[in-house]
Amino acid sequence: MNTGSLEQLRRLVERESIDGVKLLENPNDNPICSLCYDKAIRCVTIVWRRYATSAQYRFIHEAIIQMLQQYQACKILGDDSDLPVVHAEDQQWIIHDWIPRAKAAGLKAVATNPSLSFFGRLAISSIQARMARDIAIRTFPNIHLARNWLGSFPE
Repeated sequence: MNTGSLEQLRRLVERESIDGVKLLENPNDNPICSLCYDKAIRCVTIVWRRYATSAQYRFIHEAIIQMLQQYQACKILGDDSDLPVVHAEDQQWIIHDWIPRAKAAGLKAVATNPSLSFFGRLAISSIQARMARDIAIRTFPNIHLARNWLGSFPE
C-alpha cells in the first residue's frame, strides 16, 4: 500500500468512531485489538477484541505488515475468538492484495483459534483456504495449541 493510500485510510479510521481514534493513537492496545511482537516464538500476535469496520480491519492488517518487516518475523499468531465477521469486500482484499504483500514481507506461517461467531468462522475459513495455497496455516481449538505449533514452525 502506498503512503497516500495509508494516509487516506488513517483519515477514514479517524472519522468513523472514537474506537478508530483510539486505534490510531495506539495500534498495539485499543478497543478493537491488541498487536504485539512475541520474542519467544518470533511472531506478530493479534488478539481481536471486537468488530472492526472495513477501514479499521485494513489499517490493522497494514500495521501487521509493518511489524513483520520491523521484526523480520515470518509468523502470525491470531486469537480470532472475538472477531465476529469479515465482510466479503475485506475477504477479497485480504486474498488479492494483502496476502501477496504479507508474503513479500516474509510471512510463512499463521496459527489461529476459531471465532466464536458462526459468520466469523465462515469468513475466516474462506480466507484461510485461499491463504493455504501460499502460506502454512492451521486453526486450533485454543490459542495455546496454536502458539505451540507456531513456536515449533521452522523459520
